[in-house]
Amino acid sequence: MDLIKGITLFLGWLSGSLAGIAAVLYSFGYLVARAQLNLLGLQGLVAQDADHFLQEGAKFLVVLAADYLSPAFPWLYFAGWLLLAALPLLMLVGWLAARRRQALQQLADRLALRGTQVLQQLPWSWRKLAFAALVLVLLLRLTTHLNPFVDVLAVADILYATPVSSESQGSAEIRQWLTSPDRADLVLLKSRFGELLRGAAEVALVVVAVWYLGAASPWRLWLALPFMVVLVVYTLLLPMAYGVLVRPNEYPLVAVSSDSPLLAGVRGDLFLLRRTGDEFVFWDKAARRVLWVPASQVAGVSARASRLLFKE
Repeated sequence: MDLIKGITLFLGWLSGSLAGIAAVLYSFGYLVARAQLNLLGLQGLVAQDADHFLQEGAKFLVVLAADYLSPAFPWLYFAGWLLLAALPLLMLVGWLAARRRQALQQLADRLALRGTQVLQQLPWSWRKLAFAALVLVLLLRLTTHLNPFVDVLAVADILYATPVSSESQGSAEIRQWLTSPDRADLVLLKSRFGELLRGAAEVALVVVAVWYLGAASPWRLWLALPFMVVLVVYTLLLPMAYGVLVRPNEYPLVAVSSDSPLLAGVRGDLFLLRRTGDEFVFWDKAARRVLWVPASQVAGVSARASRLLFKE
């Protein structure tokens, strides 16, 4: 009975964990997909299912780990070997400490007493100073780091001919990188996302520092709450920025056999953006227009290659 109960508890924990992971992937994928649809100018016009959101969320986390967190892996590898090499020294220190246990205990008691006396004289001064410094760091990060997010998410409708004339300089620069035929601009887009990711990581470190600084205060949660709210906002903005800057705008380049008048004027590359049971959604690159063609008017579609929409 104990074995059956243990298996039941494990399966319950596993199902709950998988449901939580699926919810996170779905949320990230939804933000990525919606940001990309807004970028392309297809928001509200193209339907996407839950499987697509889960796939996009998983891709987001994989790219995040592979392209942006992987530089830390060699350092972790080095730290692991360093710790392994230091094990004999640590064992020697432990042996000496065991033989001098009483003397070390007296030293630790003296240091603890001295620290308590200092904190009694200045119980919160250093904490207040550190907290004020972290508030300044957060304000500086907000004033300098939110505008780049706004510039990224303001870029929209790149599938169509004329950009918005009132775009900021940052948005116009990102639009140029996205729509130029030069593949070197992809590096600039990834670099811009890396800057946003580093800013979010800095906010996360500030939240951790504030949480530990407030350990002695009954107002710990309230002190950390504004920082946590900012971290949540950044966490939501990151997958949206990824959908604009990093998510490849790559679709099949197709040749279509159809008697539809919409396709009669196509003279250049034609991309398949979406296919449902009722219609095909194409993009005419030369004319910079999106075409919705009923499936009944399409006799056949052959894919030649999968290519980026704008890059040569």
